[in-house]
Amino acid sequence: MKISRHVLAGAIAGFVLLVFYFAVLAVANSLAHAFSQFFEMWQWVLALSFGFGVQAGLYSFIRSALKAKAMGGATAEVAASGGVSGGSMVACCAHHAANVLPLIGLSGAAIFLSQYQLFFILTGVFSNIIGAIMLLAIIQKHRLAANASVLKNFMGFDLKKARNLAAGISVLVLGTVFWLTANKII
Repeated sequence: MKISRHVLAGAIAGFVLLVFYFAVLAVANSLAHAFSQFFEMWQWVLALSFGFGVQAGLYSFIRSALKAKAMGGATAEVAASGGVSGGSMVACCAHHAANVLPLIGLSGAAIFLSQYQLFFILTGVFSNIIGAIMLLAIIQKHRLAANASVLKNFMGFDLKKARNLAAGISVLVLGTVFWLTANKII
């Protein structure tokens, strides 16, 4: 079975995010700390990495499909959803800045990032979900899934409603987590 170059692009992107995660923690503390943190939060780290990889694979698919169709008009949409991917990656790793900030005199920021770690991780997860839905909507809008059997399964859904539902759920969950954290309940 031949692996699609888009699946490979997604797998590489997810792996690169994992390497980035370990590199940030190893530089900030130690490799042992990086593994300790990974084993403590492996579900979240892998969810973020997987979601980022899915977005990278979809982005790769869209770019090559648009080139094949010579459709430059949708590139702004791709760039917008790529921004969600970038934001997701920043949210994923923002709490790790707490390890370095005291060294440069920003202890208050370090405390904030540490206290709201779950909020930042969930922001990354929801950003990945919404970003993937946005990319699928671009594929659906421009009818790019004609030769991609896996993607055809998603083309019957109302992806605008799915995006709005995911955004609504994310606002509700993130608001709740932020409030619970601010009130020191979690």
